[in-house]
Amino acid sequence: MDTPIRFVKGIGPRKEKLLKKIGIFSLKDLLYYFPRKYQDRRELSLIGEVKEGRFYLVKAEPISLQARKPFRGRKALLEALLRDSSGTILSVWFNQPYLKNYLKKNQFYYFYGRVQRYKGRLQFISPEFEEADFVENFKIKGIVPFYRLTQNLTQKNLRSLIFTCLDKYRGKLLEPLPFEIRKRFGFPNIYQALKNIHFPPDFEEIKQARRRFIFEEFFLLQILIYRRKAEVRLKKREPLNFSPSQIERIKKNLEFTLTEDQEKALGEIISDIGSPYRTSRLLQGDTGCGKTVVVALASFLTAKNGFQSAFMVPTEVLAFQHRENLKKLAKGLNIRIELISSATPSKKKKEIFKKVSEGRVDIIVGTHALLNEDLKFKNLRFIVIDEQHRFGVGQRVLLAKKGQTSSIVIMSATPIPRSLALTLYSDLEVSLIKSYPRQRKPPLTQIIEERDKVYQFIREKVKEGQQAYIIYALVEGEEDSELESAVKMYEKLTEEFKPFKVGLLHGRLSSSQKEKVLRDFRKGKIKILVSTSVVEVGVDVPQATVMVVENPERFGLAQLHQLRGRVMRSSQASYFFMVVNKDLPYSARRRLEVIAQNCDGFKIAEEDLKLRGPGDILGTLQSGYLPKSILQPQQDLELLHKARYSAFQIIRKDPFLQRRENQGIREFLKEKQDRCMLWLGG
Repeated sequence: MDTPIRFVKGIGPRKEKLLKKIGIFSLKDLLYYFPRKYQDRRELSLIGEVKEGRFYLVKAEPISLQARKPFRGRKALLEALLRDSSGTILSVWFNQPYLKNYLKKNQFYYFYGRVQRYKGRLQFISPEFEEADFVENFKIKGIVPFYRLTQNLTQKNLRSLIFTCLDKYRGKLLEPLPFEIRKRFGFPNIYQALKNIHFPPDFEEIKQARRRFIFEEFFLLQILIYRRKAEVRLKKREPLNFSPSQIERIKKNLEFTLTEDQEKALGEIISDIGSPYRTSRLLQGDTGCGKTVVVALASFLTAKNGFQSAFMVPTEVLAFQHRENLKKLAKGLNIRIELISSATPSKKKKEIFKKVSEGRVDIIVGTHALLNEDLKFKNLRFIVIDEQHRFGVGQRVLLAKKGQTSSIVIMSATPIPRSLALTLYSDLEVSLIKSYPRQRKPPLTQIIEERDKVYQFIREKVKEGQQAYIIYALVEGEEDSELESAVKMYEKLTEEFKPFKVGLLHGRLSSSQKEKVLRDFRKGKIKILVSTSVVEVGVDVPQATVMVVENPERFGLAQLHQLRGRVMRSSQASYFFMVVNKDLPYSARRRLEVIAQNCDGFKIAEEDLKLRGPGDILGTLQSGYLPKSILQPQQDLELLHKARYSAFQIIRKDPFLQRRENQGIREFLKEKQDRCMLWLGG
């Protein structure tokens, strides 16, 4: 199964290169390269029944063949007159004269293609064909699979290769699901499942195979998670005891009181940091709920006990924001905080690295620059990864390796329904912050078509001393030219809102340009900020109380909710307007109404799950072969829960997978472990 693809018979250097382009490096990759869609070609028609404009499958024999050479710029043409018991029809192929060598008169073939009318006569236009008695006529007849390809790789070639390998290596297929599990859930064995997902006899068999592979993927992931949990308990570190008086002194430094949820989460994280074992925790909280304050206090306590903390964030804008907030919260505590990013000058970077290695920095905040191999910590104890889905799995692992026994907190303001989180993050403890600080109020949220009214509202609020965001999906010259871009509209809005100063922010600006724009916006020099979704996470400007999002249907629900969080940074009344066109489709408006009617991120996540299923959430969590396209709506959640429970039962009875019936799992995981552990951060 792990045979490199170049050693599979029939695959030369050219084909190997093409297969690697679509992610196929081994025999297992090939067999687990599932179709993206299917076409039902089971119905065989007679030539006498065909009508213009439809696709048909017919079984016929060519009774005449004629190839015409190109003449005065015209295309080369191959014509074949096809005959069956009901009549004849002409078939034409353009610029494919070589096909004449594959067609023989008075021999039956299956032809599949569209029928069109030309000069009053029905004809097939460039149909596919295959010999009627050929063993591989599945390539044209039946329920036909279609795969994602690359240039110069054809559907026929890939189908034939998968068919040949599946047959040839049938006896060498590893079965990762024990017989008892397959029997309990009615799953086909590995060979039957692979055969049915690639070359199904009917759609019910596809459904059963799909269910099996979804279960298999998450079952194996859960096995790894439970084994990893057991291994973590074997690695001990020095425990820390935080005194209640020390904790209270740190909290008293705040200018406000923590909410009940914040208190609980802080207690759980402090307990993790003090534990004699390495810990991992997911800190989930709605946008604006005060997650940063919680991890900041935990890092201050860590510093007061002689250990270091690292905060890794996805953008320079957010890194700068975190550094400023940490400094504000740490005022008077003598906590040494540094910032590092790709924009940090080389000389300054070396100075910071030296200070960190000598223990003269308590907290370091940074982007992926923290992964620099020259950055060595003296005693890293606490790692915070903010908005973890924005990092590659490999990046998270590299940071974790800088503190082999560190406690890790992954912060996410993208709420995942608890039922799904417990399955996907079962290797992590989960802390939830659902309540908002008392001084914060949810914004008035509306779907609106009258742009002029919104602009007038912005003018009134700016006159009152407040600020506003106007958000666009595009920067400039991207995708759909009919959509307004941030750059183009910035020029128009500068005129529209005179004399108020309008600023522009997007991801293509340099670090120093972004920092200057945000600094001017915070200081109130910029009154209206035109931006892309770069402000989605972390930008904290209390006087910005109005946000307008153009073409909101272009954003995901979680993204819209994150954007709305930018105007929930103070006790002032705030406003969130989604400006749409009158002809917006009903389905898109229905999605936006979820945002308009809810300010609870967890409820929004649940609604999003009902509307679209877990595919988008799961798409970021792929650890092995399972393609995102195979994941479908809500019923898959039940499979995930079953996979989790089944894995738990096996590890409870056989933690080291020594039993004979679990050898398939053990062997399968040898290859799979590296992929999965990248996701797990082990």
